[in-house]
Amino acid sequence: HVLTLSATPIPRTLQLALTGVRELSLIATPPVDRMAVRTFISPFDPLVIRETLLRERYRGGHSFYVVPRISDLTEIHDFLKQSVPELKVAVAHGQMPPGELDDIMNAFYDGQYDVLLSTTIVESGLDIPTANTLVIHRADMFGLSQLY
Repeated sequence: HVLTLSATPIPRTLQLALTGVRELSLIATPPVDRMAVRTFISPFDPLVIRETLLRERYRGGHSFYVVPRISDLTEIHDFLKQSVPELKVAVAHGQMPPGELDDIMNAFYDGQYDVLLSTTIVESGLDIPTANTLVIHRADMFGLSQLY
């Protein structure tokens, strides 16, 4: 017996399930007490960013702030330090030495930082239960699969 789980099945697996080669089961209901995902799209507004990040902190959660390029990190880090000085912001990207990157990720997981400012490195299987808010900077510069 083989059990294959996927939140986003690849075309081959989906085709096997739809033709009956593999059995297909769908989980159609969310876990108990799971809140619905809410998505907001708006032009860049420093006040909205500030309110969003502070709201998440005040409810005891953490936030991701994702930028499209490593070269954007310094500018956005400076912006966040000026706009929300009461928050601790960590910076992470894929060109950092692995040990340093691990230290930052672990510190964010442990709650030492309120915001993780990063490139799309956060899309690779990161599970931080307290991180409930995701801000995408310049969403127009990402591909559809990156945003999903």
